[in-house]
Amino acid sequence: MLCHHYQNFINLDSVNHEEINKILKTSSTNQVFCNLSIIASRYKARVDILQKQSTNNTWNLFLIKLSTKYKVKYVNEASFIAMVLEKTGMKVIKTTILYISKNYRFGMHISKLFISIDCTEAVNLQKQNFFKISDKIIVDLKSRSMPHPYLKSVCKHCHIFQHCVGKNINRHIFDIPDLSSVELENFIKRGIHIIDDIPLKFKLNSLQQTIKNCVLRNETYISQNLKYELTNMHPPFFYLDFESVSTAIPLYEHIAPNTQIVTQFSLDKTDNNGNILTHYEYINKKKKDCCNHIAKMLIKHLCNKSCSSIITYSNFESIYIRKLINLFPDLHYGLNNIINRMVDLELLLKRNYYNVNFHGKSSMKKVIEVISPELKYMNLDIKNGKDATIAYAFMLYGIYNKTTKQQTIKNLLKYCAMDTLAMIKIHQFLINLVK
Repeated sequence: MLCHHYQNFINLDSVNHEEINKILKTSSTNQVFCNLSIIASRYKARVDILQKQSTNNTWNLFLIKLSTKYKVKYVNEASFIAMVLEKTGMKVIKTTILYISKNYRFGMHISKLFISIDCTEAVNLQKQNFFKISDKIIVDLKSRSMPHPYLKSVCKHCHIFQHCVGKNINRHIFDIPDLSSVELENFIKRGIHIIDDIPLKFKLNSLQQTIKNCVLRNETYISQNLKYELTNMHPPFFYLDFESVSTAIPLYEHIAPNTQIVTQFSLDKTDNNGNILTHYEYINKKKKDCCNHIAKMLIKHLCNKSCSSIITYSNFESIYIRKLINLFPDLHYGLNNIINRMVDLELLLKRNYYNVNFHGKSSMKKVIEVISPELKYMNLDIKNGKDATIAYAFMLYGIYNKTTKQQTIKNLLKYCAMDTLAMIKIHQFLINLVK
C-alpha cells in the first residue's frame, strides 16, 4: 500500500528469486521494488521496500512494522536483511524503519500512516556482527550432527519444548508461573531445571508456592475457601465473553491504529446445574463502530435488580465496560449494575484450584483441555483469537465474497459461543468439587 506513493514501484511478490536478481541488476536509478524475496549464500530475506539509488548498485532499504512503538529489535531484523542483500552484491547505504503513527485515522492519506526513523548507523554495526558468524552458521547447518541443544528462558514459549530440552522432565521450572526471564536465566545458569531444586530461600508468592507444593507432592490443590466463593455466586448464572480485533489500519472512523475494539459477544444464561436456558450472540457486520449498540444490548440482556452473577474468564470484559461508561455517561447506571455483578472465573480458579496437568497455566483452553477434554477447539474452523481477528478483519475489508462472509460470520459466532460453553463447564466442574 505504501509503495503506491512512488511513481515507478514494482511489486515482486509473486516473482521467483532468480528473476528478481535479474530485474534488480537491470533496474534504473530511483526504481522502487516491494514485497520481494532475496536468497544469497543459503540465506533468505523478505524485503518490504527497496529503492535503487544509483547505477553503482547502491540501495535504500525500508522495513515496515505494524506496531505503534519503535522497538530496538527491529534493528536486528533490518541488519539481517541488509546482510543478505550485500551477499548478493547490493550495497545498502541507508536503512529506514517505518512504524505506525498513533495519530493516523481512517480515511487519512496513506502518507500519514507511518513514522520513519533512520537506523543506518545502528544497522551497519549489527550487520558486521552478522557477517562474522554467517559462515559458521552455514557450516553448522550443513553438518550431519545436530548441535547439542541447551535450555534458555525463551524455551518456555517454544512449541517443541516438550520434544527438545523439556523432554522427559516432568517438574520443570517453567511450570511455576510469573517467573521473570532474569529469574529463569539465573536458575538455568545454576543448573536448576526442575522445581525440586528451587532453593527454599527463594521467595515465591502464594500462588507460586501452592503450585510448587502440588507438583512436589503430585496432588491437586483445592482451597477451603472455594465453597464459600462459589456460594457467593447467585443463579441464574450469566456467562459473558467478548471478542475483539486490533488492526494497524483502523477499521472505523475516529479509532486509532491498533486499538482493541469489541466486535462480538456471546451470552449464556443457565440454571444451577449448568443447563443453558437462553443463548444470545451478536457480531458487528458493518464497517462502523458498534460500541454504543453493544452497550445498549448488554444493558437490555443483563441489567436487572437481581443479584444474579455475570461470569467472565478475565477482567477484559469489566475493563471494556468501564470504557463504555466513559464514552456514554448516560448509560452509566445500567453498565455499573453489570460490573457490580461480574465474577472473574479465572481469578477464582487461580485462588482456589490447581491441577498439576495445568503446567502453571490458567488459560481457558488449557483448563478445558484438562478437566473437559471432550470440548475441543480444534474441531472449530476458527480455533483461537488470532484466527478470529484475521477472519473478522478480512471480512470487513471486503476480501471475502458473500458466501465466504456468511460462513465466516457463522464460524466467528461458533468460536465465541465455545468460550461461554467452556466457562459453564469450568464453573460446574468447580461446583461438583465442593459438593
